[in-house]
Amino acid sequence: MNRTFIKQMSLCLALAAGLSGLVGAEARARQKYTITTRINALSAKVARGQRSGELTLKEADSLRDDLNHINDKIDRYKSKNGGKLSYANQNTIEKDLNKVSLRVQKKELSKRAARPNE
Repeated sequence: MNRTFIKQMSLCLALAAGLSGLVGAEARARQKYTITTRINALSAKVARGQRSGELTLKEADSLRDDLNHINDKIDRYKSKNGGKLSYANQNTIEKDLNKVSLRVQKKELSKRAARPNE
């Protein structure tokens, strides 16, 4: 009887550990990314891509310019709307960030495909 109890307890502990991992992953998935957080993450991704050789200096500078234009657009929108972004402005900025994000991914993946044995 002792062994059965130990097996059941170990199974319960394994299930509890697995569920706690799922809860942590779910919480990370629900994390709300703000526009500022996305801009910072994209800037860091561009820097990492340049350091790793997946992006050239010219490509990285072009992506940084795009992010700077988005920051300028945010400032313009905020100055016109009393320091806040309207929902329409937020959607426009998000679409611009999506375009930059896709460009980063395409450039990184094209470099990886060009040298598959590394």
